[in-house]
Amino acid sequence: MVFLQSALTAAAPRESGSGFNWNPFRSRLDHALPTRARIVTDVSSPRSGEEELAFLLGAERARAETLVNLLRLVIVVVLAVAALAYSLALPRPLREANAAVLAPMLVWSIVQVSFGRRPDGIYPQWLSAVAPIVDATAVTAIILCYGLLGSPAVALKAPITLVYFAILAARPIMGSARSTGITAACIAGEYAAAVAILAHSGQVTLWVDPITAAGSANIAILDEVMKVVLLVAAGVVATHVSAWHERVLRRALAAQIARNTDERELSIRLQEADKLAALGTLAACVAHEVNSPLTAIALSAELLGRDLTNPADRDEATAIANDARRTATALHDLLAFARKGQTDAAPVLLDDIVTRSTGTLRSLLRERHVSVERAADVPAVSVNGDAGALERVLINLMINATQAMESQTSPRIIRVTVTANHDTATLAVQDTGPGFAPGAAERVFERFFTTKPAGKGTGLGLWMVADIVARHGGTIAAVDTGAGARFVVTLPLLGDANGAVAA
Repeated sequence: MVFLQSALTAAAPRESGSGFNWNPFRSRLDHALPTRARIVTDVSSPRSGEEELAFLLGAERARAETLVNLLRLVIVVVLAVAALAYSLALPRPLREANAAVLAPMLVWSIVQVSFGRRPDGIYPQWLSAVAPIVDATAVTAIILCYGLLGSPAVALKAPITLVYFAILAARPIMGSARSTGITAACIAGEYAAAVAILAHSGQVTLWVDPITAAGSANIAILDEVMKVVLLVAAGVVATHVSAWHERVLRRALAAQIARNTDERELSIRLQEADKLAALGTLAACVAHEVNSPLTAIALSAELLGRDLTNPADRDEATAIANDARRTATALHDLLAFARKGQTDAAPVLLDDIVTRSTGTLRSLLRERHVSVERAADVPAVSVNGDAGALERVLINLMINATQAMESQTSPRIIRVTVTANHDTATLAVQDTGPGFAPGAAERVFERFFTTKPAGKGTGLGLWMVADIVARHGGTIAAVDTGAGARFVVTLPLLGDANGAVAA
């Protein structure tokens, strides 16, 4: 048993430090997400490509928006401190204007930095779209307040209009092209409206000569028109850069996701190869440990059957001997599979395979109240193959059908049919169970895929069935008929050159 324990140790899951446990999606997201989002986001199973791309785009924008929000908060705090420092030198209306604009902006900035993100660390789209418009409106409000309250020169000639350009410059790294375009249109419209309101109120006069206007408290039409044109031009450039940046970022992230997907699939294949290597070691150990006892059981049952006078008891002893030999043969074939050896082929009647398989499972079928239906007049269909291996194929399919019908109260029936068509033979097994779950029929022959509860399935049975059928030059398909599951095995008829068996 030392060999068996060693094999089980080799087949045990690796420690968490193994390279196979690396999740490239988690690695990518850890770099994309803000720190707070990593704590609350669970990405143990990767999203689809489109979902992952959208999520990563949002994460990259969230990082940039977090930086801009922090910068806004710092600027508003600096402006508030400056307003307090100059409050004694300003008229009361201007002090009130500063308080009316800067106080809400300070609260707005603190709320954005502290509470603006969702639990996954991403800012809501509406907040990302509204934030730059709120900033631009605050600048426009300061210009209007200063202009209407007696300081139009400070309002229109001070460098506060440069904040508009700063807002536009930040949009390409945070928002979409559409959001940037809307923000640019709002900024240009707001500034033009502010100039028009001040001119209409009589606080400023629009002069044609920019040289004369520069030395007075008034403004020149040409200067203001140029400011609006420059704002529009900056908005067009920012919109174009936003679209370009989004395309480049999307392509880069899509390429990263594709690489991560390939790495994940490679990791899964390496895990499966590791499991199969451990399975080969385990198979060799099991064959070594169990083969001798099974041989002893078969010989003892034969000797016991010779001394029995009751025909029923003698048949039971013979069945025990046959089952023990069949199990020993299965272990031998499992060892041959692990060693990639060769299997001898011979003419095999499929009807005999059905008869022997049904006889082997008679106790299980009787205990589970399952009846087997076969055609009364079965044609003699022969294939070239390994009788023991083909028998294990049918036994496995019938056991799966029996297990699928365990919980139902309606009649449990397995229908086994054998047919021949031109140069192929067909062996079909159909049950009256619930059929397949959505998407399961296409995956039932994958290694380690199982729909059974934990501890009741290894995901290797149908995979080995498909391997045996493939080594016989045949195919197997799983179909949900709507009234149960149906497995169809197609094999070359006897004499077909494709019927050679090789492990």
